[in-house]
Amino acid sequence: MRFAIQLILFILVFGTGVFLFATAVVDRYKFLRVAQEDNARTGRHGARIWSFITNVLLQKKVIAEPSGIGHLFIFWGFLVLVFGDLDFLVYHVSGWHFPWAGMAWYLFMQEMFSLFVIAAIIVAAFRRYIIRPMRTEPTLEAGLILGLITLLVVTYFVATGAEMAERGVFPGNASPVLNGLAHAFQGTSAGVLIIVAEIAFWVHVLCLTAFLYVIPRSKHSHMMGAMANWYFRRYDAPGKLRKLDLEDEQVEEFGVGQIHQFTWKQLLDGYACTECGRCHINCPATLSGKPLSPRNVILKLKDTITAEGPGLLAQMAAGAEALSSQPLFEGVFTEEEVWACTTCRACEEACPVANEHVQDIIDLRRYLVLTEGKASPEVNKVFQNLERQSNEWGISRRDRAKWVGELPVKTMAEVDGQAEYLFFVGTAASFDQRGQKIAQAFAKILLAAGVDFAILAEEEESDGDAARRLGNEFLYQEFVERNIETFRQYGVKKILTTDPHAYNTFKNEYPDFGFEAEVYHATEFAVQLLQQGRLQPTTPLNQTVTYHDSCYLGRYNGIYDAPRLILQAIPGVKLVEMERHHNKSMCCGAGGGGMFKEETGTRINVLRAEQAIRTGATVIGTACPYCMTMMNDGTKAHGKEEEIQTYDVVELLAMSIAPASAAP
Repeated sequence: MRFAIQLILFILVFGTGVFLFATAVVDRYKFLRVAQEDNARTGRHGARIWSFITNVLLQKKVIAEPSGIGHLFIFWGFLVLVFGDLDFLVYHVSGWHFPWAGMAWYLFMQEMFSLFVIAAIIVAAFRRYIIRPMRTEPTLEAGLILGLITLLVVTYFVATGAEMAERGVFPGNASPVLNGLAHAFQGTSAGVLIIVAEIAFWVHVLCLTAFLYVIPRSKHSHMMGAMANWYFRRYDAPGKLRKLDLEDEQVEEFGVGQIHQFTWKQLLDGYACTECGRCHINCPATLSGKPLSPRNVILKLKDTITAEGPGLLAQMAAGAEALSSQPLFEGVFTEEEVWACTTCRACEEACPVANEHVQDIIDLRRYLVLTEGKASPEVNKVFQNLERQSNEWGISRRDRAKWVGELPVKTMAEVDGQAEYLFFVGTAASFDQRGQKIAQAFAKILLAAGVDFAILAEEEESDGDAARRLGNEFLYQEFVERNIETFRQYGVKKILTTDPHAYNTFKNEYPDFGFEAEVYHATEFAVQLLQQGRLQPTTPLNQTVTYHDSCYLGRYNGIYDAPRLILQAIPGVKLVEMERHHNKSMCCGAGGGGMFKEETGTRINVLRAEQAIRTGATVIGTACPYCMTMMNDGTKAHGKEEEIQTYDVVELLAMSIAPASAAP
């Protein structure tokens, strides 16, 4: 009779929790159905399964930072404790134990993982509510979750310890905590022990029910969202932007101005977000006081689809031809935060659940530029300059090859397209005076190594990266079409460039438009020449160099070693690293069109230059003409331009293969 009553009550209470959990999960799944399709999330099932195993089950990305170790304990503790909790619940409503429940090895493992969870909870609470690092927020919701987890473990111990004492069972060293509790309860009357166990059991059940209610309605939706997010992560190229079909006459708006115009994967990111703040503390815009937090971008997506989802589903059910929801720039996002992004992908690199923040921001920019016609005066000036002269500075396109000077560099027209490599110089190295020296240095390296190359000179157009990252997809695709036509005219199969932005778009984004080629950044190509013995750096430079990783070379394309290998090959160079380097490097501020936008707050390049200065280096090495300008300006802002000079890595290499008088 007792067990029958308990079973009925348990079904009513716990069943309510399961029902509330299931309805919330189903609703949130339905919300994803109002979004746009994303066909880049199929195929490569083996890789996706392996990604799930390594990043969900093994928590690889989570434990990349020390704070993630506590999460690992909580995660695996829960997986192990599920079996113990199942036995715990079944026993209380039936009086029957699973066969493994009394085994010493099981009791020991159950207890150890329970203690791991408690320890991790204490550390997490101490960090969030006492230390309060920038990345975390001491919210009531977080405290509720930590409290529920703690109660689940504590009530299990109390109920089980009281039952053991009542039955006269003492597990000994196999379960020291339960053994201690059972001995502590020894001598208490059986009736009291039963009451204690019953109270602890029902508190446990209520905590489980509350947990089931809270999980899909809080940041703990990541327990399900992160699993799906890792499986459906992008595999073709990190940071690759989605192509817009500009010829679709049925499309009246481009970009994203309402929540349902995002793709289902973008909305899934919101459910996957753990609110851990790793993106927040690695974002150069956030760190420099700008009104942007990548964490808040993702959370705004989740909050908005949760609020707008029921209405959108109702519209779908009513057969609406077009859905309508709250305009995102009326109370959700501000134009200032959308324009503050440098597209550096530091947020995505840090994210432990594979969220993709940059595409969201670019989609919002596309809406502002293409649909609303909104952009700051300086951004509009960039668009005008690109349209008129095919470069952001608005300098006459006839000056594009002036950097060549007396160098014996041929054009593709002069060699009738017979050169093996096209050296695509790019706008910064063509028109910026400091950038021109990078182009000259790389040309000297190619000439010294006997590389068969040519340039396009006046026929070279902008690669279009700045236009695309600033939201002007129309202008970008115009440049793509022109460049592809020229490349095909000369039969271009191999491209060299000193510009990581051009490198990235040629290699990863032009294939969407039907053009593929072997694309090499200057540093990776120079390393090949060194390894082949076609270059011999002999002149010592005697400099301490700190290398600044370009975002579009590093996080976008995984090229970290090549620039460092070049520096290590130069006699007299001592390489020292900044605190933020490799995949955790800080952006210089030029990406995403930042080179041409006004900044609020502290300038990002000033912060980055300060980090370089702290190393005590005499030279900052770069591998991007935009980084060169930003780092150079950053050292000037600190009044340190004489103490720490800025050179591109290929410039340093060119100096080392030149006479000693050319060394810095």
